Amino acid sequence: MKSKKSILSLAIVCAFVFAACKKTDNGPSLTPAQKALTGRVWQLQTLTVPFTSDPTKDSSIIQSCADSALLAFDYYGQFQFADRSKNGCDSSAVPYDKGIWAISSDNDSLLLKGTRTFAWKLEKLNDTLIVATFKDSVSPTEHWLKKITLK
Repeated sequence: MKSKKSILSLAIVCAFVFAACKKTDNGPSLTPAQKALTGRVWQLQTLTVPFTSDPTKDSSIIQSCADSALLAFDYYGQFQFADRSKNGCDSSAVPYDKGIWAISSDNDSLLLKGTRTFAWKLEKLNDTLIVATFKDSVSPTEHWLKKITLK
């Protein structure tokens, strides 16, 4: 009888140990590109459009207040592009928004869907730099090709 109680006690202790050691959910499994995006909070560095007179050259379209713009991606497909300036910054140039994000299967495009939808063509993505181009419009008749850099 003593042996049965010992075995039963050992089994219960083992069950508690195994239950306590169970792996916790650390979020979904991510691709290297997704890990690069979610691994940090990104700060806006540049936002440019081609010069009208010379499309081979870029012209900056951000105001100095936009240097506080931050973009964050989470593991579960949510993003937020936020204006952290004290008095607010021009939102017609910088696409401040929040919503859902996804990377294309070939890792060449980043889809941002919030109040507006953007498809960024990724030129460079690693754990320290995002460079992308996207079409944007401040009016329905004009579509600007913008280039954005975040670090």
